[in-house]
Amino acid sequence: MTMRHWFLMAVCIAASFGSLTAAELTDAELLKQVPASERALRDQVDHWGLPFSEQLRRFVAARDAWRKTLGPQAPQNFWVGIQHGLEKVPSNKYWFKGRPGNSASLDAARNEYESFQVAVIPDFGKTCNTVTLTASGDLEREAGHGCIARDQITIYRVAYVKTRPVPYPTLYCGPWPDPLLPNGPMKITGSDLGLFWVEVHVPRDASPGRYRGRLSLTVDGTSTLIEVSLRVRAFSLPDRVPFPVTAWVMPKGPSGEAMSAADYRAMLGELLAHGVDPISVGKDFVRLDSNDFRTLDENLEYCLARGLQTFEIPNGGPKPERIKPLVEHLRQKGWLSKAIVYSNQDEPSESQLHERNIPYRRRIQTLYPDLRVYLASQYFPDIADACDIWMTDVSTGRGAAFAATNHGSASLWFYFCHMPLHADYVRPLVQAPNMEIDNEAIEHRLTLWLAWKYQTTGMFIYAGNHEWFAEGVDRSDWQTKGWTLADKPYPFPLAGVHNGNGYLVYPGPTPSVRLKALRDGLEDFGYFMELKRRADATTDATLKREADALLAVSSEVLTDAHYFNRDPLRLLDVRRRMATLIERLEK
Repeated sequence: MTMRHWFLMAVCIAASFGSLTAAELTDAELLKQVPASERALRDQVDHWGLPFSEQLRRFVAARDAWRKTLGPQAPQNFWVGIQHGLEKVPSNKYWFKGRPGNSASLDAARNEYESFQVAVIPDFGKTCNTVTLTASGDLEREAGHGCIARDQITIYRVAYVKTRPVPYPTLYCGPWPDPLLPNGPMKITGSDLGLFWVEVHVPRDASPGRYRGRLSLTVDGTSTLIEVSLRVRAFSLPDRVPFPVTAWVMPKGPSGEAMSAADYRAMLGELLAHGVDPISVGKDFVRLDSNDFRTLDENLEYCLARGLQTFEIPNGGPKPERIKPLVEHLRQKGWLSKAIVYSNQDEPSESQLHERNIPYRRRIQTLYPDLRVYLASQYFPDIADACDIWMTDVSTGRGAAFAATNHGSASLWFYFCHMPLHADYVRPLVQAPNMEIDNEAIEHRLTLWLAWKYQTTGMFIYAGNHEWFAEGVDRSDWQTKGWTLADKPYPFPLAGVHNGNGYLVYPGPTPSVRLKALRDGLEDFGYFMELKRRADATTDATLKREADALLAVSSEVLTDAHYFNRDPLRLLDVRRRMATLIERLEK
């Protein structure tokens, strides 16, 4: 058979396939459309457990729906998928679970950030060499005057981190989306898709109503418009939701080098912009031997201007008397009410609690009655004697519900670290929300719903950037080469490898999908606060009952720390109902 005959046969086969729906094609016919370079995927299930044959059917059905929606204007080399910001989209184009289309709909309060994702998905065997996404203009208000300026729309390129095999259950091991790189062109080849993260900030003075605008997607010279619809609600969120979400940071870069003052503050600012307090700013660069607090003051002023709610100071080691000049300095500056000090034994055993933590707190109380001690620990009957703020992992001891009613005089915070020490679990750690790269996005966001449900007063995450400088890992030029995770197990507590434990932001500074999900959770917490404020003031008994039901945290979303609905659409639906009820209640 000549080359011409092979070509004509291929055209006929392609034409016959094009007239059939995905449901009408056999597995063998579907597989023939997959280039040989991608057929190695044929014996794998996706992160939902779908076999490759069903992945192909979804792929073809979505592509065909996209072409039908756009009609003759639909590009033939690729199709576009839209996904909300509460789903981590795998890089494998056959695994995409969003919807095909060129429109996104958002719902947000004033002074809120809301996001969605645009996936560019090459057709079988196609390569997209240059892909760009830009805002075409402002978002214009439908009724009356007003707009949300184009500079309130931020577009990132989503990058992927190849996770390591780990000792805990995950959906899959491989590329997970996390770093959000500055916007720019991307190239898409093989079985990959290209993913953009689109974030809209609603200004505080935006008029309520419906806004519309467009993004321009260009693939190898072919342009497609993405329609954006935004409903702005008639209430506002504060610049900082008054609930401290905290994390430690270190002034070091990826190779362990000392950060410049500018780079350090840029990292602090990135965390604060997402509602996370880098609390170790209160002890970085503090020299107790010289009592020179000029750098400390500059850093604190920078952070306080950006909404810092609390910070940690050095504990003085075996001599807490050493911090007296610092405490007096903070008192004179009017900042001491925001200061906390970590106890002298991290995550103690019960004997350590009595031998070290309780005596230390008594000493601090004697020396500095207005300075609070905080401590991460499993529950012990005397926990309130050891600290003013007790931080407990939601899986340890007798669980979150027990901690909520047994913290005594200490304030209760939840903390999230994938390796709690000196602690037994009430339920599997991996069944509770956490902060790893290979956790689903809804888990990061639900940490704030847990905080509201159990009425905690703060939250701690290990950590902001502690894993940047992992030993033996080359992270130079990481935005080009990709972020490499450490493959060495933690030497203590003998817990193996954990993907992403110890950082929420990347060098640059560059935010992460996890950081965005956390800020969304904080904004949800702001909805709860505004709903409660208005419900407490209303005289309408019916509205009050509706509000109380939502404020109790609906079981549609969350039952307890280890039993929750993983469907993001349920959470988003409850959140919309909260927004509608807030608007119905009197201000």
